[in-house]
Amino acid sequence: MSIVALGGLSGGGSRLLGPIVAQKIGADYVDRLILTNAAKHIGATVEALHQREQRPPTKMERVTGLLQRILERSAVTGATGDPYFGSGATALLTEEFEDMPQPTITKGHEIEDEKYIEAMRKVIKGLASEGNVVLVGRGASIILKDNPIALRVGTVCRPEDRVNRVMQLDKLDRSTAEKTIIARDKARAYFYTRYFDILDPDDPQLYHIVVNTSEMDLEYTAEIIANAVRALEDGRLLRKPGTVPS
Repeated sequence: MSIVALGGLSGGGSRLLGPIVAQKIGADYVDRLILTNAAKHIGATVEALHQREQRPPTKMERVTGLLQRILERSAVTGATGDPYFGSGATALLTEEFEDMPQPTITKGHEIEDEKYIEAMRKVIKGLASEGNVVLVGRGASIILKDNPIALRVGTVCRPEDRVNRVMQLDKLDRSTAEKTIIARDKARAYFYTRYFDILDPDDPQLYHIVVNTSEMDLEYTAEIIANAVRALEDGRLLRKPGTVPS
């Protein structure tokens, strides 16, 4: 059972690496966009249930079902859930960092924040519990830091490459891409400080390995990550910081 948590700066290469790594290790690939689509499709019709009975569920359907079950257990699925919290958990899970709520620090909002992060932890840990998954972003590398079979990978690259990738992935012009990166960096720093009490989300000690996607071909980088997955599985890669092999 393989689990990879990819993290790093916007445009650092995680969103490009994720699908390649997933293909190499035979895993499902889950990022913000997949969670967004899953959130939009929560709620099944009779016809959908009938179709489900006729064939195995697709990757999207399995992600959708898991997301729905977790949010239902958390009682945060909108009108039928907690009236105070509403559907905020889905937004937190599916929006970019700069689009997520950053409330005024009050006692009431702190309670709301606790529900946000609890829902996120449940969804990410739930996806990891099913195994064979590559998770990109959403603090997965922090949330799964104590999972002995989850490989945590950080990504870095040159500023110019970040800009070019955000232009490519988000279909933005250069000026807008540069502004987007600045906004996401600030929001990401807030996110990690607020929810995980981490001042530097790019601290290499948070990861098993950190890869520079400006210096290495993405295909080769994915092979390195796939090899690290196998090393973690057979005990050649230390599972927790400070431990030593037996």
